[in-house]
Amino acid sequence: MISRRLVRIKTLQTLYAFNRSENGIVTDYETLLQEKFDAAYDAYLFVLDFPYHLREFALEKQNREKSKYYPKDEKIDHYRLLNGTKMVEGIHNQVVGHAKEVFDWSSLELRFDQWLRDIKEWDFVRDYGIFFEPNHDQQKEFLESLYFALLDTHETFNEAIEEVYPYWFDDYLFTSKDIVKTISLSENLESLNLKKRTTSKSEEAIWAKGLLRNTIENSDEYNGLIAKVASNWDPARIAVMDLLIIKLAISEFLNCPEIPLRVTINEYLEITKGYSTPSSSKFVNGILDKLRLDLESRGEIQKTGRGLK
Repeated sequence: MISRRLVRIKTLQTLYAFNRSENGIVTDYETLLQEKFDAAYDAYLFVLDFPYHLREFALEKQNREKSKYYPKDEKIDHYRLLNGTKMVEGIHNQVVGHAKEVFDWSSLELRFDQWLRDIKEWDFVRDYGIFFEPNHDQQKEFLESLYFALLDTHETFNEAIEEVYPYWFDDYLFTSKDIVKTISLSENLESLNLKKRTTSKSEEAIWAKGLLRNTIENSDEYNGLIAKVASNWDPARIAVMDLLIIKLAISEFLNCPEIPLRVTINEYLEITKGYSTPSSSKFVNGILDKLRLDLESRGEIQKTGRGLK
């Protein structure tokens, strides 16, 4: 399941594309939104499969060196890091079973040697190197640390992933958590609880498409609501992204009775910090708070469930 924050981000990206396009067919953008969910899931599988491809690269280097008339033991040893990490095969087999197409790491292989040198400098990697046949728990701990270090600290690795998946820097915080969680929950070397793909029938996809459609179809009405609470209202003077964020929040106020108002406001404020101007967060917060008070006073916001009213 994809996180609600990422669902909102993908919906905002799609709404922005609709706003910039002359094509006003909503169903086309619902399709685009679904494609974004598919791409995010494929990026999750792609990165999850990295250690397998690094190991295959290293094995080829080892075999090439061993085939020489005078092989160098130190060079063979340099590429042995993942030899005993059988868990990467289990990961790869499941990734292949869930991917819609076979992933191609060949365009990034020129960087593998440098990445391997970088990885071997990390203390936890040196500690792992003492195990000739690491057990499942040792492999799990190593892979969790490896993914976390790559995704959290290795700039050139993340830049390379962005070349393959342009929205990587929108997703990587969510994806890194999903990957580490996937590894930590594994019970044996062959079995992983992979995150489920967000299909067109998934709850989050249905919710996102409804949010997108409601926002598009009621855009003029939402302009009117904003005009009532914004001093010196002029759509041309409000940053496009701020306006779209506010409209999505209004749609969530009015059409998502199960989501508390404060959750909606906080979520869109966090998104504003990453997608708009430095001063936007304060502005968006002020408008959303005024809208909340106005809509509540007229009884237009209906929240159901314990603690939501």
